[in-house]
Amino acid sequence: MKLSGFLVGGLIGAAATVYVSRKQPGAVAWAAHAVSDVCSSVARKSVSKIMSKSIREEASAFSPKHSDDTAVKSEAAWEQIETIVNSDPSLKREADKIKAESSAIAH
Repeated sequence: MKLSGFLVGGLIGAAATVYVSRKQPGAVAWAAHAVSDVCSSVARKSVSKIMSKSIREEASAFSPKHSDDTAVKSEAAWEQIETIVNSDPSLKREADKIKAESSAIAH
């Protein structure tokens, strides 16, 4: 859009506003009030949606995820770790040494 078209449209709108305000003085005030109400309603709804969405997203991000198979997965993981440790004799000696040191500290 060209600047001249924008300026001409603005002048036509201003002239129409002056014309309507002279014919019906309350019409311009009523229209301005109606536009203001619509804008504030839209803004209020937009903010409300944004806030409720962000609160829901934050709550779901921080809530713990429940899983029935967590114990099974954990047990399988520990079994896999034990298999790896038992497959290498030097690793097995290190693991046994760490276990002995940790149990000596705990008692």
